[in-house]
Amino acid sequence: MSLTVSLLIILSQLISPIDFMPTKRPRVYEEAENLPANLKTEEVCPGVFTGQQLFDKRPKDYAKVVTMLAQGATITSITKTCKVSPHTVAVVRSREQETLKDSKKHLRGLIGVATHLAVEKLITKLQDDEIPNGVLPIATGILIDKHRQFEGEPTQVIEVKKSLSLDEIRAELANMKDEKVIDAEVTDVESTE
Repeated sequence: MSLTVSLLIILSQLISPIDFMPTKRPRVYEEAENLPANLKTEEVCPGVFTGQQLFDKRPKDYAKVVTMLAQGATITSITKTCKVSPHTVAVVRSREQETLKDSKKHLRGLIGVATHLAVEKLITKLQDDEIPNGVLPIATGILIDKHRQFEGEPTQVIEVKKSLSLDEIRAELANMKDEKVIDAEVTDVESTE
C-alpha cells in the first residue's frame, strides 16, 4: 500500500464520528456555562458606532446616507452604495431624526400627489376597459384598504369566536337562578307626543 492511501485511511478514521463507546460508562457533556472564559473583559471591547468618523472623514457619504434614508431606501442598499456598516446606518438614522422627520413630511406630500394621479389614471383605465379582469379585484382591494387607512378606519378586523360547552351553559343558568331577585314596582308612563 502506498503512503498516500494509508494516510487517507488514517484521516478518514480520525474524521468519521465514533459509532461506539469504548466503555460502558455514560458520556459526560460539559455546558459552556460551567467552563471558565478564555478572554478577559479588558481584552474584548465591543464596537461603538457613532457615525462621527463617517461625518468627519467622508461627509459626502454621510449626507448620501441621510438622503437615502429620507427617500426610504433599504439598509442593505445603503450599505452597498455608501460602503458603510448597517450599524453606522442605524446610528445615522437615530442622530438625524429631526432632519428625517422633516423630509418624511415632504415625502408624504409627494406620495399623496402620486396617489391622486394613480387613482385618476386607474379611473380612466377602468372607463376605457384597459384593465385586465385579473388585476381589477387586486387593485380594488388595495384601494379599499388604503381608503380605510386614510380615513382612520381599521384595515383589518380580527374576529374572536368563543364556543361554550353545554356544562358551561348549565352552570351559567344555575348562577342566574341563585341570584337574588329584586322586588320592584312597575308603573306605566304616558307618552308626551
